[in-house]
Amino acid sequence: MNGEYVVRLDNDVDAAQVGVKAARLAELADEDIRIPEGFAITAEAYGEFVRKARLGSVIARAIRRYRAGRDLVVAAAEIRSAFCDASLPSTVVGDIVKAYQELGGDGTEVVVRCSPVTSVDTAQDAVFLHLTTAADVVAACRRCFASLYSAVAVGNREAEGIDHLRVAMPVTVQRMVRSDLGGSGTARGESTFVRVRASWGLGEPSAADADLYSVHPGARPMIVRHRGAKLTKTVYAVPRGIRMVATTPGERADLVLTDDDLRKLARWSVAADKHFRRPTTLEWAKDGCSGELVVVEVRPGTGSVVTIPARDAGMPAVRVM
Repeated sequence: MNGEYVVRLDNDVDAAQVGVKAARLAELADEDIRIPEGFAITAEAYGEFVRKARLGSVIARAIRRYRAGRDLVVAAAEIRSAFCDASLPSTVVGDIVKAYQELGGDGTEVVVRCSPVTSVDTAQDAVFLHLTTAADVVAACRRCFASLYSAVAVGNREAEGIDHLRVAMPVTVQRMVRSDLGGSGTARGESTFVRVRASWGLGEPSAADADLYSVHPGARPMIVRHRGAKLTKTVYAVPRGIRMVATTPGERADLVLTDDDLRKLARWSVAADKHFRRPTTLEWAKDGCSGELVVVEVRPGTGSVVTIPARDAGMPAVRVM
């Protein structure tokens, strides 16, 4: 595959080329922390698309009209329409298709998402779930490129004085983790413990509803568990998107994670904090088919204090720091 347009996430990567989210994941992979297999379409691929499709003049014209008084939403929509109507260069398409074939090709479920280079462009990241053909992957990449011109992103760059013709939107393509059949949550280090939040299905769970764990990741790991209500979960909808459904009585009664899962997440959290030299929050997912546990995103910083309501009215609440 062409190193300028597509790079694997298990290689050393440059955040300016693959975006901050993808670069952080690649760094975790170097620390033997499991991430979903995949690749990134680079800022160079975005730039080649803009050049070959002559989109620079479209962008400049729409921005001039906005600055002359045109509605921002209309100006941004004009740019996005031009992106979606334009064809990607054959060299870029060829590298994307080849990389997807190396993951398994048509029939292999993947997620395609934006990986912005700067925080200014993270306001409305596009995400496309359970895609199963090379054509769908290519189309989603083009739409991710176009999302760089949401009204919010354009407004943010205008406020920051950033040149719209000097920005780029890398894209990440990874194997789908069937956490709709498994679970997902977060892990973050606090003092000598790692706090883990877990729920069935997709996405970051609410502290009020999730299982909560405290893990001391020493030579003899100590685990404290609190079973949450877990009344609902988010799953994939057919053919696209997500939906919320009620959990089963068994799911409400069971804990989402095993002790082995918790020890692994604690090790990963400690390793991530050490690698990035700052507290981090890991977003993880567990595949319900394979049982595989992976990290899908890493964020700087930690969450807030959580209060766990007591089960009996006469008992005080438990505070998880």
